[in-house]
Amino acid sequence: MNQYGRGRRGKIRSRKEEAVSLGDALSEWLRLSGHGSRLNDARAEAAWKEVMGEAVSRKTRYLKVRGGVMTIEFDSAPMKEEFMMARTRIKTMLNGHLGAELVRDVIIR
Repeated sequence: MNQYGRGRRGKIRSRKEEAVSLGDALSEWLRLSGHGSRLNDARAEAAWKEVMGEAVSRKTRYLKVRGGVMTIEFDSAPMKEEFMMARTRIKTMLNGHLGAELVRDVIIR
């Protein structure tokens, strides 16, 4: 198709031939614009409270996900030690909840 919306033989293609679902168009836009990775990071941050619960969430001082790496700081030193040993399990639980491998690594400070 050339810049004027015409096919190889010069015929104008109908919109019906180019129809794309809204979901597919949005997914493609997110992928091309780079917003998709930020959206996935935000989903992973929201999953923390859902998976770990209110009590753990209140003891979390800092939580950020950038590029699939979740960084967490706790108010409690014993809690920090417990979560340091369970980093792999935390990653597995979060990714299972999200239904995709959005969290690649967990860093506990």
